[in-house]
Amino acid sequence: MKRLSLAHLTVLDVGPPDLISLAAQAGFKAVGIRLCSPVPGGLAYPLRAGSPELRDTLRLMEAHDVAVSDIEVVRIGADTRIDDYVPVFEAGAELGARRACINIDDPERARVIERLGALCDLARPFNLALDIEFMIWRPVARLEDAVGVVKAVDKENAFVLIDALHLFRSGGTVEAVAALDPAWIGSVQLCDAPIDAPAPAGMVDEARGNRLLPGEGELPLLPLLDALPKDVPLSAEVPLAREPDATKRAALVREATGRLLGKSAWPLI
Repeated sequence: MKRLSLAHLTVLDVGPPDLISLAAQAGFKAVGIRLCSPVPGGLAYPLRAGSPELRDTLRLMEAHDVAVSDIEVVRIGADTRIDDYVPVFEAGAELGARRACINIDDPERARVIERLGALCDLARPFNLALDIEFMIWRPVARLEDAVGVVKAVDKENAFVLIDALHLFRSGGTVEAVAALDPAWIGSVQLCDAPIDAPAPAGMVDEARGNRLLPGEGELPLLPLLDALPKDVPLSAEVPLAREPDATKRAALVREATGRLLGKSAWPLI
């Protein structure tokens, strides 16, 4: 059985090592950790391999039987220097992560392909797969954009990340996911929302801080789960503005996601 992961954005106000204890208390057996921010000056927790903070995190992971499923957010912009991510990948490997979330901010597609290819080569010795996340306000805006990038880079450790909110807010459909070669899908993030999107100016705020619990909104999450390969890693990414307490927030997310998955064919712990 695969482990449902708590995406760090859900409880970004809590960093490692405390994140591990919080996740365990809420009933999660895996977490993602934000080692670097997708935006300049954004909140992140830059653990370094061999540091006391990372050793404390590993100790709590063992004590609570909580794994690190992925690290985030590796950004590819026009100014990106690929080698700058070596310490991030070193820390991810020491934590046992197997995936890294990639955000693309460079509109020059040829340069993106080149740099993503170099990043895949850099990540390979650390046993990290790279999952390209699409968002309607970024240059890689839709599912077909992310798939095109992954196909063009043609590396065995390049995949697509499907975030339920970003999929439907960008005009994606369950049918498009079902038609996709399952080998391209690296990981999936679950949350819910009203079916009607906010005004364009409000989409970033919704995504970063005001999602709904799985099953609480109107997104077709059960059909989406039916369309996905059953071995893809799943995480719950639900920044919930109405609950200021991170421990309660994580527990609400775990309970709601568990109810949703209980209605599906997904064997998760």
